[in-house]
Amino acid sequence: MVQKELSHSTLTLGEVKKQFKLWRKTRKSPKSIPVELWDAAAKLSETYTINQISKALCLNHTSLKERAHKMKEASIQEIHPPSFVELDLKQSPLLSECIVEMEDSAGAKMKMCFKGKTNFDLLELGKAFWRKGT
Repeated sequence: MVQKELSHSTLTLGEVKKQFKLWRKTRKSPKSIPVELWDAAAKLSETYTINQISKALCLNHTSLKERAHKMKEASIQEIHPPSFVELDLKQSPLLSECIVEMEDSAGAKMKMCFKGKTNFDLLELGKAFWRKGT
């Protein structure tokens, strides 16, 4: 029988090996290895090599390596949550900003600063500036 405290404590390779032997003796038909046993085996990778663990527990090296890698990634994300957060700017309360600067050949200058919605025609404002001398 698989003990519940496998995933919650730090076990040695010998202790996990005993749990695997007990499970293999008591299972009635070919069944998948319980998640608790896989987790205990993967956790051993903090102390032992994947090769040592897979040989001692008679586990598939590649499967154990993948599980140990996933467990390590999960623990890293718990300790260091992602620092990059994507924002959906379509619904953002941020205001848009637009600055338009113009200067004609006579030296006349015009600067327009817009914040928020610019639902007016900037092209028409520019045309009006260029027509002023006509």
